[in-house]
Amino acid sequence: MVIDVTDMDDARELAPDDIVGNALCDALLEAPSPSVIRVLRAYGDWSEAVPAVQDYIITLKRAPSVVARWPAPDDQGTAVLVYYADGIRRRRASDSPTATAEIVTLSEVRRTVEARGRPELVPREETVLEGDR
Repeated sequence: MVIDVTDMDDARELAPDDIVGNALCDALLEAPSPSVIRVLRAYGDWSEAVPAVQDYIITLKRAPSVVARWPAPDDQGTAVLVYYADGIRRRRASDSPTATAEIVTLSEVRRTVEARGRPELVPREETVLEGDR
């Protein structure tokens, strides 16, 4: 379903200081990609469609300053972070500051999406630990 952005009262505008929005736009300017476009549209609430897991992975690879975060499902749960650094990496937000993020496969990320839904996109600088690459 394609939605006309001009008719959407709920669509948010990307602020000039929006780190994630700017990183996604920069990735598009470097080399247009349908995957990055789908993720940007979802990030800006300009589309009801949910990007595929592959779209997120391609986007994270093209915009390394962005991290996909799945918040904890409840008060006792743990947020999960996925980013790209020499491979798809995943770690828990509660890991120790010196923990190294494990390299995971696309199917492992897909299972996280199936269990927790669409991720939030956040600046990597807000989530980096000492052990992160």
